[in-house]
Amino acid sequence: MEELTPWQRENLKYLQDKGDQPRWSQSEKEDEIGEIQTEPSAVEEADGHIEEAEGEVEEKELAYEEPRSFADRLPNLKQYRNRLLIRRLALIIGILIVPLLIVLYFVSPFSRLTEVKVKGNQEVSQEEIIADSNLTLNEDLWPQFFSRNAREAAIEKAIPRIKQVTISLAGLNHFEIAVQEYTEVALLAKDDTYAAILENGVVLSETSDQPIEGLPILEDFTDETQIKSVLTAYQQLSQEIQDGISQIKSSPRESNDELLTLFMNDGNQVIVNISNMASQMQYYPQIASDLTEASIVDMEVGIFTYPISSTKDEDAQTEESTDADS
Repeated sequence: MEELTPWQRENLKYLQDKGDQPRWSQSEKEDEIGEIQTEPSAVEEADGHIEEAEGEVEEKELAYEEPRSFADRLPNLKQYRNRLLIRRLALIIGILIVPLLIVLYFVSPFSRLTEVKVKGNQEVSQEEIIADSNLTLNEDLWPQFFSRNAREAAIEKAIPRIKQVTISLAGLNHFEIAVQEYTEVALLAKDDTYAAILENGVVLSETSDQPIEGLPILEDFTDETQIKSVLTAYQQLSQEIQDGISQIKSSPRESNDELLTLFMNDGNQVIVNISNMASQMQYYPQIASDLTEASIVDMEVGIFTYPISSTKDEDAQTEESTDADS
């Protein structure tokens, strides 16, 4: 509202005393009302702000959640305490049950050895292996199991044919003895009998009257160390050459105590040293293919051949001269 002039103030005071309204005041009010009416957007804008404020208040009221009381939380607290109590009881019961189960197991038949099985044996009987293991049925299982290393060693020592032994738990109260035997690689001729020689060079004490087909026969060997050396050299030969050897005879001389005579299945004879048997015998197939009759292949010093018939003639002449001298 504009500031009144001195005249207007005086006129207004006069008219108020009389109770009238000055005309200039009504015109100003009408102008003000017109200005207000000519600006409806301000009112609408204000109404919009009011509605937005009311919406925010409603959203805050909806988002607001009253705090839960202790009575509302009491059931959850009881459930938590019950779960905690159950866990503690389960732990206590478990601690008490485990020792009880252990005691029951050791007094039950399940803790005793009820069966022993043997697998992998071919030449050695199951009964012999079990007897040498010193395992006892219906006795406590675990002491026997924990001493299995000593029992395995006892079997290997008692039975020369056994190469390796493994004792294992094969069931709730069963043992399994898995054995691996040495293979027989040759025969040792002894007074018209034959004893098997294992791959480790051990000569078995049991003998048989008939040789095992496919195995070479060692003759005139008395030293076990020399037998092992011969077998080591023999096993280095090719399978073809091994199959061609029927007999290996020790034929030492004064100047050479490791000389061998190999009797071949094709009728030839090979004279060779134990130390160079593996290296020189590889040439035998080629040499034998060039021979026209049964011959002696001398590999003691170098390699040369001569017919066996010539040696027989020399032996016959030697015998005749001996008889004549006598």
